[in-house]
Amino acid sequence: MEVVMRVVFNVAAFYELRRDPGVIAELESHAERICARANAMGKGTYATGSRQGMMRPQGRWRASVVTADAKAIADNAKNHTLIRAMSS
Repeated sequence: MEVVMRVVFNVAAFYELRRDPGVIAELESHAERICARANAMGKGTYATGSRQGMMRPQGRWRASVVTADAKAIADNAKNHTLIRAMSS
């Protein structure tokens, strides 16, 4: 006899899980470490950002590291500083 189980995902619960302070803190921690490495190895200033995406249906939380001034833009274009900071 074969038993068939059906799984039903609770999309609203996934959305709330992504908003959990512990999950957000972990994502922001990763972004801060990458930003610190980029600032140490490159010229200029690198900064972090964090926000939740639109609920279509995921609402994923995003943490980013970006160039914050013209020196960092030029440094990243020439040396790929953000990529190197992510890989170290």
